[in-house]
Amino acid sequence: MASPWSLRAALRPGFLAVKKYYRVFLVFQAIGIALYFAYFQFPAVKVVVDAFSSWKEAGGLLLSAFLTALAGTILPESVRTLVGPDRSWDLVRLKKMGWNFVFFAVVGLQVDLFYQVLGWLFGSGPAWSIILPKLAVDFLAYVPLVAIPTSVSYFLWLELHWSPRQIWKAWSWSLYRDRGLPLLIPDYFYWGPLLLFLYSLPLNLQFPYFLLIFSGWSLAFVFIGSHGLDSKSNPADK
Repeated sequence: MASPWSLRAALRPGFLAVKKYYRVFLVFQAIGIALYFAYFQFPAVKVVVDAFSSWKEAGGLLLSAFLTALAGTILPESVRTLVGPDRSWDLVRLKKMGWNFVFFAVVGLQVDLFYQVLGWLFGSGPAWSIILPKLAVDFLAYVPLVAIPTSVSYFLWLELHWSPRQIWKAWSWSLYRDRGLPLLIPDYFYWGPLLLFLYSLPLNLQFPYFLLIFSGWSLAFVFIGSHGLDSKSNPADK
């Protein structure tokens, strides 16, 4: 018999992820904030970032997908090997990286399109009248209604052996509550301060900035979303 749901139990995977990967979080947050100020203070940094932004714009959505997949797999896994607790490389880890690569490519398409829509709705610039509406739509609409359901569906895809029918049967409010909430809370804690910087940038720089700070989040995301998969019962059977 399943134990009753509790907020403390639901948040536990998020706290475990922060405890395990806090050094990676701090590294990417520090780099992201430093790069933001360096862009405006050092001409050499501005030249490099602008060149990367132009290259990304020329590559379109497909390049966005590819770069996000790299940012969500290769880069953070390398950092985890250097500074994190897991320094081993084996077939299981490589297989997970392969699936994560595909998933994060889809995320890259979503995010690039989302930033374009926000730019169309609110414009771009460092004014609070632009930043705060973007942050509100991000946190109150995109994250709970698009990002979290996509993420939960991805982990169900792995857990239920790639069966769309089983995934459809598994979806319910209780599933969203049990599997989405652990992703939602640390998402706000990690992204909240950084998005204040991101949404103050020109539109063409927002996605390159996202790529950098997304790398740190992807580690915690994979840990939280897959927490307890081996021990959970099949949600489609409930």
